[in-house]
Amino acid sequence: MSEANKKLVDDMYASMNLNEVGAMKKHWTRNMVWAGPAGIGTKHGVEQFEQEVRVDFIRSFPDKVGEDIVRISEGDWVAGTGYQDTTFAEDWLGIPANGEQVRVRYMDFWRIEEEDGERKLSENLVLIDILGVLEQAGYNVQNVLKFIGSKPPEFFD
Repeated sequence: MSEANKKLVDDMYASMNLNEVGAMKKHWTRNMVWAGPAGIGTKHGVEQFEQEVRVDFIRSFPDKVGEDIVRISEGDWVAGTGYQDTTFAEDWLGIPANGEQVRVRYMDFWRIEEEDGERKLSENLVLIDILGVLEQAGYNVQNVLKFIGSKPPEFFD
């Protein structure tokens, strides 16, 4: 089962790397949950994931290709980590694009379950190195964190 689960993730990546909205539906359960980092949040269902995560990501990083450098599988879970080298072409999460190559690091944990007789991805716990993107866009991350830390939460409303 371990190799079959890794293959499911491989197949999903092949579709994801097409950078086309709608390519994810065949790999995910209808009620999938994508639990992303702060600033992006949790998305319920493939449609919400595609529209609220992938549309912006594809627009901002149009030539990105994801490929894990480490992938492990145990039971109904697959985990992977890697990076996407890509052009930061358009603003993302309010971070101004610099038009240069950046490396977006990530870590994913996928849970797999059966739906309509097929094994599909049903949950994805995701960490994206947003601070790393900020740094590569020219921000002094230490100063950003000091500034944020010096303000009460109400300041950002």
